[in-house]
Amino acid sequence: MAEQHHNSDPITPQARKCVVGYRPNGGKPNPTPQLTLKGRWLEPLGFTSGQKIEVFTEPGKLIIRIEPTPEDAA
Repeated sequence: MAEQHHNSDPITPQARKCVVGYRPNGGKPNPTPQLTLKGRWLEPLGFTSGQKIEVFTEPGKLIIRIEPTPEDAA
């Protein structure tokens, strides 16, 4: 049985939805696509301000993870 103040891990990850925007470029054609992820939901997942991340790409998919530290490799 879980302890009184224990938060159970979710069974399935929750999908978050956002829209690909663009980076303003002074009205020039072909603005650069831009994604902004923000919210308190990032902190419980281990993502904090100033933390380095890695982004892996596949067609139609981005995988974002915390960049391993040298201590993780040891």
